[in-house]
Amino acid sequence: MEKIPERNLAGQFDAGHQEYSSFIESDPIRNFLHYPSVIRELGDIQNKRLLDIGCGDGLFDRKLAAEYGTKIVGYDISSNLIARAQQQEKELPLGIEYTVSDPIQFQSTEQFDDAVAVMVLPYSPNAQYVRNFFSSAHKNLKAGGRFVCVVFNPEFNGFNEVIANRFFRKADEQKVDFDFLDLNSKEVRFNAQLAQFSKTDYERGAREGGFEQIEWKALIPDDEGIKKFGADFWSKVVETQPYSLIIAERA
Repeated sequence: MEKIPERNLAGQFDAGHQEYSSFIESDPIRNFLHYPSVIRELGDIQNKRLLDIGCGDGLFDRKLAAEYGTKIVGYDISSNLIARAQQQEKELPLGIEYTVSDPIQFQSTEQFDDAVAVMVLPYSPNAQYVRNFFSSAHKNLKAGGRFVCVVFNPEFNGFNEVIANRFFRKADEQKVDFDFLDLNSKEVRFNAQLAQFSKTDYERGAREGGFEQIEWKALIPDDEGIKKFGADFWSKVVETQPYSLIIAERA
C-alpha cells in the first residue's frame, strides 16, 4: 500500500496545531470566503450526510452541524488536530464523528451525500498524490454526490504582496511559502508551504479518481465578511483570486 509522506502533510500542522487552530478560528479568509463559498455550492445540506476530508480540528464541521443539522464524518492525518476536534465534540456534542486517517486508508461503511475539502489538496506531497483525495471522495459518495474543494488557485500570480491577511512567495517552481498575518500588525502568526498544482494536475487527479464531471469557480466573500472587514480588505482577494473552487460530481 502506498504510504503517505508524513512530513509533507501532517508535520506542518501537528507541530503548530494550537497556533494554527487559534488563527483559523477567527480568520476572515476561512470564515467569510472559504466556508460560505462551499456552503453556497452545496446548497440544501439540512440533515444530509457529509464527509469532510482533511477536517483539521473540526471548525467547519461544528458550524455545519450547529447551523444546518448536517450529519458529518471527518478525517485528518493530524492526530493533534483530531484530538482537539474530539475534545470539542465531547464538550459540546453535535453528533460529529472524527478519525485519524488519510485518503488512502480511510474506509466507511456508509456512503455520503457530498464531500468537502477546504485547503487540503494543495498540501499533497506531489501532483500524483492528489488523485488519492478524489478517489477517497468518489468511493464514499452516493451517485450524484459532489466533492467540493477549496484549493490554491493554479492561475494565481499575486506573489510578494500583502493580500488581506496573507502573503505568498514562490519557494520554487511549484512550492509556495504561505504566511498567515496578524490582522493589525501584519506580523507573521503562522507559516506553511503548499503546492501550486496546475489545473491539469487537479483535473487528471479527479478523472483518475473516478470523476468525469469537473467544474471550476471563483470565490467571493460573503456580505457579512464585507460588512465586518470592509471592501478594501477584500479588494485584492477578489482581484487576484488566491483560491479556487473545484466541484467534481459522481455519476
